[in-house]
Amino acid sequence: MRTAHAVVPAALTALLLAGCSGPSDAPVEETADSPAGGLEAVETEETEENPAETGAGEPEEEITEWVFAAGDQITVELTLYSEADGGRSTPVYSGYRPTVEFDHLGQSVACSVQLPADVSPFEPGETHLVGLECAEEVTVHVDDPGFVLIEGGKENGEGEAVFTDM
Repeated sequence: MRTAHAVVPAALTALLLAGCSGPSDAPVEETADSPAGGLEAVETEETEENPAETGAGEPEEEITEWVFAAGDQITVELTLYSEADGGRSTPVYSGYRPTVEFDHLGQSVACSVQLPADVSPFEPGETHLVGLECAEEVTVHVDDPGFVLIEGGKENGEGEAVFTDM
């Protein structure tokens, strides 16, 4: 049942204004091991660019993974399957806590869905930009940002992480 979805820039802006956010504009130095916790951008590849174009004397590094500490909010585009597609028959509200299985590394973690103020309830069959707050650290690869929602042993939805500063 997994399908690709287009992210609507206006909806992303509305979500960000409503309080759900993705990674900050710049990579954060803190890691999950630091006392405050935090978001860590994992930079693994260097790209060669003309230093005069970037304004710096060193090549920029390409971010390939985002590491979200427990409790960090991850902006995602989420589709809840309709009952006809094998999903839920009832809507969900902020605080809904399914198990989320991320495609990258097969990570499975309990997460809380945080809805923007203008989306309540979230009806099965709909797609919205929402926030996920996971109970454990999650690594999301930029080339593999997908996930599925699992509740009671069955898939009830799917989505993709939205990287707002890329």
